[in-house]
Amino acid sequence: MRMYIMTDLEGVAGVTQWEDRADDGPWNTLRRARLSRLLAGEVNAAIDGLIAAGFDDIIINDGHGAGSTIDYELADPRALYYHGLERPFWLPWLDETCDATGAVGAHSKAGTPSGTLAHTMSESIRRWSFNGIEVGETGLQALIAGYYGVPFVFAAGDVHLCREMEALCPGCVTVPVKFGTSKHSALTVVPERARELIREGAARAGEALDRVEPLTLESPVLFRDERVEPTWDEEAEDEEGVRVINAHVREIEGDDLMDVLIKVYPQYDRNFKPEPWYPGVRE
Repeated sequence: MRMYIMTDLEGVAGVTQWEDRADDGPWNTLRRARLSRLLAGEVNAAIDGLIAAGFDDIIINDGHGAGSTIDYELADPRALYYHGLERPFWLPWLDETCDATGAVGAHSKAGTPSGTLAHTMSESIRRWSFNGIEVGETGLQALIAGYYGVPFVFAAGDVHLCREMEALCPGCVTVPVKFGTSKHSALTVVPERARELIREGAARAGEALDRVEPLTLESPVLFRDERVEPTWDEEAEDEEGVRVINAHVREIEGDDLMDVLIKVYPQYDRNFKPEPWYPGVRE
């Protein structure tokens, strides 16, 4: 069975501050190296549990920031890893060939009260919704998976994110490793305990396959994009499928989810279809 795991950093146990990639001083360099180790530890624990659950084909998307946050010298070799920038799509290889999807190190959506480092894509976004369903990054992952008929079955991160995904995908397995009390504070377990919990939770992810329905949308799809600061030109003419409501809000309509996402991110290649590639050591 194939499992596709998206990773982030803000939901990892012990993380309560934004990563600063612009600071190349010695202290920040050491701090970022530690964050990479913490994320690698949680990802490895998830892989351990997923293999115990019967998943023998695991793809890990190194999804945070610059797309290269996992410490690969510590990474579990039983998985494949997608990383880097200038991606043809946000979640390549998440398609109908997957049996399930999940997330490690995930954070809650923008505007979540007490959610540690809560945001959606960036701090400039106040709220995103599709056909009235409000989602954060992990919710969007579940929608993309649902477009291909794939259920979202596992999430590890802040308790507020776990509650968010339980509401969107009833029956999914969630593993809270910290309880956010503000954007920059949390009650957290130590890394060793976080890994134990994630390993145990991931081992139960296979059980969720029979009870979790893929998160899908009716067509057409209406996307509502709300920004914190004035962003859109209210005097500009509406483009096809795009309507500016006011300087803070715009709506985009499309035939389906992918049609909308290509309008939101025109740099993505709609025709990109990843090959079923594997290194030579795998059959």
